[in-house]
Amino acid sequence: MSDRRGSMKVALQHLAVVAGLTALYYLTPVGDGSNVARLGVAAGLFMLGVLVLVWAFGRHTIAVAHRDRRARLRTLLLLVYVVTGFFALGYLMVARIDPSQFAGLSTRTDALYFTLSTIATVGFGDVHATGQLARVLVSTQIIFDLVILASLVAAYRAALAREER
Repeated sequence: MSDRRGSMKVALQHLAVVAGLTALYYLTPVGDGSNVARLGVAAGLFMLGVLVLVWAFGRHTIAVAHRDRRARLRTLLLLVYVVTGFFALGYLMVARIDPSQFAGLSTRTDALYFTLSTIATVGFGDVHATGQLARVLVSTQIIFDLVILASLVAAYRAALAREER
């Protein structure tokens, strides 16, 4: 019963993090690319995202060093949550600055949808990169996702193997 309660607590924590990051994503000011002040705020928030990613990688590295597989798994999941919003905001900023960079991406929901379909490797094709900058960003996300998803699978398998012992 205690394990069940602990699992429920962890699931609720992850749900709260996802809900909070989703709210932050929809509330982050991005502008239309024509207002320099708003663009500066958006660029600053984007850089804050970079710092959060560096922090998450640092936590991941520490967890690996200490062989704490559960912490490693939690850190990797947090990283996926943050990366989703991070790339979605990046895509939205690029689309607002130069609408020709993406086909079918004009709203926050479009950007989030595109990011999630890229993470899931689904790629429906209704939203896609058309400009060189957008293609570089998407390529970066694909490489990042492959590394993170492979790490998640490895961490999950290791945690399961440890529990079976």
